Formats: sequence, C-alpha cells, structure tokens
Amino acid sequence: MTAFTASRRHMLFGAAALLALSGCKPAPSAAPASDSAAAKTAIDAWPVGMQLWTVNAELAKDVPGTLKAVKDAGYDVVETAGTQGKTAADFKTLIEAAGLKARSAHTNMPKLIENADKEINDALALGVEWLICSSPQTPAPLPAGSDWIVGMTKAMTADAWKMNAEHMAKIAPLVKKAGLKFGYHNHPMEFKDLGGGQTGYDILMSAGDASLIRAELDLGWVAVAGLDPVATMKKYADRLDLLHIKDMVKDDKQPSGFRSTEIGHGMIDWKPVFAAAQTLGVKNYFVEQEPPFLKPAIESLKESRAFIARL
Repeated sequence: MTAFTASRRHMLFGAAALLALSGCKPAPSAAPASDSAAAKTAIDAWPVGMQLWTVNAELAKDVPGTLKAVKDAGYDVVETAGTQGKTAADFKTLIEAAGLKARSAHTNMPKLIENADKEINDALALGVEWLICSSPQTPAPLPAGSDWIVGMTKAMTADAWKMNAEHMAKIAPLVKKAGLKFGYHNHPMEFKDLGGGQTGYDILMSAGDASLIRAELDLGWVAVAGLDPVATMKKYADRLDLLHIKDMVKDDKQPSGFRSTEIGHGMIDWKPVFAAAQTLGVKNYFVEQEPPFLKPAIESLKESRAFIARL
C-alpha cells in the first residue's frame, strides 16, 4: 500500500458546494436518554483509536517519532492511510514498536480495481481486521484543479455508483476469503439524493449482504451532508462496525464554510453518538481531524482524547 495523494482527503474545501447541490443542512444528533444513561464511558467501551491521516504530514518527516507521539497522546489503536513508502510489514513493525496496533487499513476503489490482491496482502501484512474502501472510482478523471468534493459530486451519478457497486460485488468475496472484513468509508456525496430518495451509499450497500460489506461511517461527513449521525448509525446498524469520530465547525474563512476541529468543539453532540455506538455493537472508532490545523496536530489529538475521556 502506498501513500494517498493529497486530493484524496482535501475534501473540506467543497463540502459547502455539496450542501448546496443536495439542499441539505447539518442536523443535530439525538438519542433516547435511556441509551445515554446505560452507556459505559467511551474509554471503557473501546480501545481509543485514531486515523493516521490526521498526522500524515508529521509521518512524512518522522514515522517512529510521530507514532510515539500518537501513543503518548493516549491512543491505543490506529487505522492506516498508506504506509509512508514502506512495506506493509515494515510499517506494522514501526506501529507496534510505538506500542500501537493497526486495526483497520484504508485503500480506495482505483487501487482495488487495479490490484485487489496487493491491497488484501498489504492488509494482511499490517495485521488488521478490516480493509476499508475510502473513496470510489470516477467514470473519468476529474478536471484538473477541480475541488475534490464538487468534482466527485458531479461525477458520481447513479450509473457511476452502480459501476462501483459492481466492483465491490467482485472484491468483497475476495477480502472475506482472505479472512478480512471489507467495508466502505463515506464522504458527503454518498448521501446526495440521486432521485426518488436513492443515494450512492444505498447503491453501494446493495452490492452484497452484511456478511460481505460492512460500514465505516464518518460522522463528520454525515453531519456535513445534512444527516443526523445517530439516525444514520441506526439505519445501517446491521452493517456498522467502525466509526470515524470527526467534528466540524462552521468557518467562513474556508471555501467550504466548514473546518475540521477537535472533538467536542464542533457541531456534533457526542454523548448520544457513543451511547448509540455501544447499543449497536460498534467494534471500534477512530478519531480523525483534517487540515487546516490551527495548532499542531498532536496537540489537537490530545484535546480530542481528553474530551472523549470525559464522556
């Protein structure tokens, strides 16, 4: 597995355009009080996880030192987003030397189409349980210089999602045969109404039953898409294994009008989210924050970890 390109994750800059296209507005989460009262703390219920994309810039400079800083910030498990040019086996060694464990690995549909066996073998070498497709294949390359979210929203028609679903239907059994779980990670465009209430996300989930295709819901992007995080978790409960714990705040200085921020500083009410996650049997969560950062990424991770400890 190789490192992802910057366009893979520079999605904040087009989220507002997606909202305009979809006509949606972010909605607050809600959950029954009984769920919240019954929940263990977020620390007790799961190992504390984080998505390594949060520190991708730091990893590019110093892999061992950055992984140690992640551990020192209070995290136990990680989800990979590439291997910083190293073999998967070597990257696993570095992760474990820092006292961390890789539990999930991100890839994307173009890589899976090109060489699914390599992506599967890399995931096995990392020692993870889940291989997650983080983004779809477009019918044609996006126009040069286009915003990723805007371009993807325009490109991903119903037919484009169906094309990706066809690939998923072929890839998911291969992943399962290898002893891994295959899942999909969303952005906002998956939830755009394509007509008659049909969404790209539902098209993708139709590619296989819950034994083949699992869900990793990125709740920050769910909220930006105008959906309620808890309601969305419950809708896909039969597939839901993993969560991206990502918070968003309105920021008029950003082209999107939104900025990723520390957990607890944004638009999502996290207590009902974690209560629902426990009730629904979520297996793990990964804190993720994306650039631009207003402070060093490790400091942001520490703040997010401290907030989760108080839940």
